[in-house]
Amino acid sequence: MQNKEIKDIPFASELRTYVQDSKTFYCMPGHKQGKGAPEFLKQIWGDKVFSYDITEVSKSDVLAFPKKGLKFAQERASKIMGAQRTWFLVNGSSVGIHAILGALVKPGEKVLVHRECHKAVLMGLVFSGAVPIYLEPVPNLPEYAYGSVYLGKVEELLSQHDIKLVMVTSPNYFGISLDIAAMAEICHKHETPLFVDEAHGTHFAFHPDLPSSALEAGADYSVQSMHKTLGGLYQTALLHSSGREPEADERIDLMLSMLQSTSPSALFLMSIDAALAEAEKLGKQRYGDLLEMLTYLRPELHSSEFIVVEPPDGVLFAGGFNNFDPLKLIFRSAEREEINLIRIKELLSEKHGIEIELAGEKHLLLTLSLADAVDLEQTREKLIYFSKTIEQLVIDGYGDVEEEDDFVDNRELPIFEMTPRDAYYAPKNPVILSEAEHAISASMVCIYPPGFPLIIPGERINDAAIHKIYHDHGLGFTIIGIEEFDGELHIDVIDG
Repeated sequence: MQNKEIKDIPFASELRTYVQDSKTFYCMPGHKQGKGAPEFLKQIWGDKVFSYDITEVSKSDVLAFPKKGLKFAQERASKIMGAQRTWFLVNGSSVGIHAILGALVKPGEKVLVHRECHKAVLMGLVFSGAVPIYLEPVPNLPEYAYGSVYLGKVEELLSQHDIKLVMVTSPNYFGISLDIAAMAEICHKHETPLFVDEAHGTHFAFHPDLPSSALEAGADYSVQSMHKTLGGLYQTALLHSSGREPEADERIDLMLSMLQSTSPSALFLMSIDAALAEAEKLGKQRYGDLLEMLTYLRPELHSSEFIVVEPPDGVLFAGGFNNFDPLKLIFRSAEREEINLIRIKELLSEKHGIEIELAGEKHLLLTLSLADAVDLEQTREKLIYFSKTIEQLVIDGYGDVEEEDDFVDNRELPIFEMTPRDAYYAPKNPVILSEAEHAISASMVCIYPPGFPLIIPGERINDAAIHKIYHDHGLGFTIIGIEEFDGELHIDVIDG
């Protein structure tokens, strides 16, 4: 058993043996395996968790230059996930995105970027000095189909520009995947590497009825969050390489050694190692059972107020998409044009102890995982209870909107005037949002959920964006990049 554990969970099992032996610490961390930890935390966490909060002792290896258990763990992860190289990340998927940009693109070189990407991509553009060419979304698709692209536009832009890297997000927050195989074919035709932000698709490798992983479909690089759909702790992630460009992989090594913490907690690294081992061992059976249960359950979750959405062919193929994650449950408002689902989400938490992934303008999103397959009958009962609860909350008037807005989100995109890096370093000042039309934004404005940028630094602010911010603020959405004081919303703009 011990030998099998060392083989299957090489880093975590070695650390367990190390911690079980009595040690005297005349080194970091300051809490010395919990002896000096705050009493409050020891009471609620227990002592043992602090025993594993170590780094760079004799058995914990060095994340930037692994040679022992951590090296073996990363090699095993690459085999499990179908990669040539895999790096463990402790600063989230964001650090993988930044490392890719820093390693593959020089300042001033062009990158083809999904316009509806995670803000980490845009911060990576500031950091790297790369010049973005934005892939604009396909218009008139439902809210859950954000992140769509015209594949023909990818071909066109690669033909027109000297682009060093293509960066896309797949799947999106709602679980819809782009046709990565077709995109990879286009990119490789133009000898341009394809990077996929696959943060929400880490589990795809563990069951054949889930969408194909990005690397399997032909991508050159991908990043995956271990905490979103598998059992890793928050901040843990994986960066993968197909191995097509060994020299680039060496530069990624160097970038990660600069960007990642030099004191990574073994707790994070152990959670990556152990979660991958468990998913490999149990994933196919548990995902299969969960998917089968959901097939029969979905019709039972419809109600008078909500319908469980499965994206139709018209959405999947119009937006360059080709698949959908069935472990994402999307509840759409059945009839009502205006409904405050943010309030419904708050009440689910406050009154019913239910936390959901997100509430949008017309959709509620639930994310299921291996954890929901542990007790399928309990999961089934709780999903039925959820469906009945949200129906009753709406019937009782909790989703009513006091003052309806005539706003229509037509995705009128701002005009790109400056690179994010130039905008970041330019002089700026705050102005009242209603007076900011035509000014160049110094802020990145993201509306949560799902968090893709409405306005990117360096873009000229238009009336459509201003109207959407006021509309979503009134509904209670979280808006990054906007400040409220003296009863007014303000945004930073470029001076002059």
